[in-house]
Amino acid sequence: MKQGLSLTGLIWAILHTGTVYAEQPAITACYQPLSLPQILQNADSNDNSVRIYSDQVRLQDNQQADFSGSVQILQRDTLLQAPRARYRASEQQLLADGGIEYYNQDLYVSGGMFSADLANNSARLTDANYQFISQAGRGAANALVASADELRLERALFTTCPQQDNSWGLHAEEISIAADSGWGEARHAVFKIKDIPVFYLPYLTFPVDDQRKSGVLLPKVGSSQRVGLDFELPYYFNLAENYDLTLTPRYMSKRGTQLKSEFRYLTTEHQGLLQLEYLHNDSDKPRDFGQRYLGHLSHRSDFTSRWRGYIDFTDVSDDAYLTELGSDYNSQSDSQLYREASLSYFGDNLHSHLKVQGFEILGNYNQAYQVLPQLSLAAAKPEQLTEHLQWLWQGQYAHFRNDQAFYSSADRLHLEPTLRLPLITPAFELTAETSLLYTYYQQKSTQQLTDGQSEISRALPKVRLHARVNFEREYDWFGEQALQTFEPQVQYLYIPFRDQSQIGLYDTTRLQDDYYGLFRQNRFSGLDRINEANQLTVGWTTRFYDNTDNELFRFSLGQIFFLKEPEITDDLLTQDLVSTESMLASEMIWHWYRRWYVSSAVQYDIDSKKLIKSNASLDYRGSENTLFQLNHRYSRAVSGAEIQQLGLFGAVPIKQNWQLIASYYRDVTNHRMIDANLGLQYESCCWAVRLVARRQVRVDLESSITDLSQFARLDSGFSLQFVFKGFGDKAGFGVSDMLSNGIFSYRRPYLLTN
Repeated sequence: MKQGLSLTGLIWAILHTGTVYAEQPAITACYQPLSLPQILQNADSNDNSVRIYSDQVRLQDNQQADFSGSVQILQRDTLLQAPRARYRASEQQLLADGGIEYYNQDLYVSGGMFSADLANNSARLTDANYQFISQAGRGAANALVASADELRLERALFTTCPQQDNSWGLHAEEISIAADSGWGEARHAVFKIKDIPVFYLPYLTFPVDDQRKSGVLLPKVGSSQRVGLDFELPYYFNLAENYDLTLTPRYMSKRGTQLKSEFRYLTTEHQGLLQLEYLHNDSDKPRDFGQRYLGHLSHRSDFTSRWRGYIDFTDVSDDAYLTELGSDYNSQSDSQLYREASLSYFGDNLHSHLKVQGFEILGNYNQAYQVLPQLSLAAAKPEQLTEHLQWLWQGQYAHFRNDQAFYSSADRLHLEPTLRLPLITPAFELTAETSLLYTYYQQKSTQQLTDGQSEISRALPKVRLHARVNFEREYDWFGEQALQTFEPQVQYLYIPFRDQSQIGLYDTTRLQDDYYGLFRQNRFSGLDRINEANQLTVGWTTRFYDNTDNELFRFSLGQIFFLKEPEITDDLLTQDLVSTESMLASEMIWHWYRRWYVSSAVQYDIDSKKLIKSNASLDYRGSENTLFQLNHRYSRAVSGAEIQQLGLFGAVPIKQNWQLIASYYRDVTNHRMIDANLGLQYESCCWAVRLVARRQVRVDLESSITDLSQFARLDSGFSLQFVFKGFGDKAGFGVSDMLSNGIFSYRRPYLLTN
């Protein structure tokens, strides 16, 4: 009987019959998990013995045993219950009828009659109904026949809908699953919605474990003024265990048929993705426009625990490709494509990073410098010269090239040794450090250069003193003990003036002066400009915590005070990078009431008494399906233009299973709508449908940001998405995803408890 009852393990395949049609949705409020019988909850999964319990038992010549009255047959973590059962030793047969129930940790099966041929390790269950214990999914079969070779279901049904809900179901005349093959076959399969046949498949195969299967994926349907009717039908190729391919024909009524491909691979040391998109002829373009394509490669190699390689490369056929055709890997508002290949080493004493880098600038804008190559070296950790004194160093060599710039190429060598004296305690921090910044340039141009332009060396000493104190006090929070902190900090920075007007701008731009940026040692990225400094930065942060250490409020305020006004040079290359203003910056985050959050940040120029940048948002997060955000942002100069934008995002359940989302973004300065989305979604326990309408500015990279005419061109469209849960991929069907389809996507607020 031990051997015979092990055939119950074959019924596990019923569980996998559900996964054929896709991964199962987790238990939610729609699906109440079944309760396992107490005897099974206490069972030992390692106990291979067979235990039979019943109210009565009758033996006949030691050849037949009749069990009656609450019969329970238990082995490991499987249980068979029936009103009566019979075991015939001579024929090695086990019979149970009168309404049987089968349980394991994952599956519940009920049926009319159970018969098992223990000698041949086979069993048959009639009028079977099955339901998963811990996930959505159920089904039925007129007969379930299990043997050592296969499991066969006759006139079978599978659905993820709850009981009494026939929204959709997959019916098959016969389903067979071969033992140990990992694959099953279904014959004469019919997919039904509300008992109405939708499509018929005479034959299909499917995986019954975690194996993948080649086949058609769910289509995507949409429409817009740019492409017309937009229809995609992906086909998935399961080429091997560690790599696959998806080919997607895309039909656009205004532009023609495009072929998209995605190749993924994964090994012990390497992983990556290769995407290619190709449109042979764009019907919306002149005949001589040519072919349109996009190529994208993302690759990472972990050769060892110390060596790592990385590649990120994207190329397009023309500057308008993204704005007109879109892409799964780049936003249609992207104005540049990033390209990088790097090799990194992480040693005990040395970190090194070798890379080549470039930017493909889209539109009528100046091209950026390429880095071919750049080698960075740095000490892996400070070297202790004495008990407190530390020695650090870093160096870099880079070669830049840009044939369209005044300096067509340049070599740059930078060395930066540092002495640091840190004193750190839980309540007080003091760091004193001094560095020497030495940089040497060799610059070339198509025009005649002077000696002072072709070779330049720059040596700058730097002194920095930074101190910070942490104060704490307890306070009363509506009758409960809570905590407030006060964290003042001060920094003195000295860097002497050097004339850098003859040095090209290769990887340098002005950094943002937010509160934390006030304490930077350089207000520029890169190395081509190092700001003069004889300044004092003062700032403080206060935080409030409740009695469970949740942060309720944070406010920071800081300002730079110039002890000596920086000198202004006639540096035409850095007219937009001048850093003489004395900046006041503040940031605030406030969890002011239950699920309401307020955040803001301000940057203000004390000298000119002008607001430089600001942003503010009001957020409500009732749940994943109920949220609201009102935001405003302002910048005095973005590519020479003033930017002021107001945004509104919202999602709210309007009725059971119905969800409404909306977003609206407006250019306040130019009194123009930029981006608007309106969506309606219905989601039941086993299926969902979504319709989203959108209207947004058509990005024109050939136009200046100050050109108001581009804001008059708007693109309207809609998209329709339909999902059967458990029958297709539900990824990307959340509310946040609905709000992330526009130019300005929803950003979850930074919660103080993060």
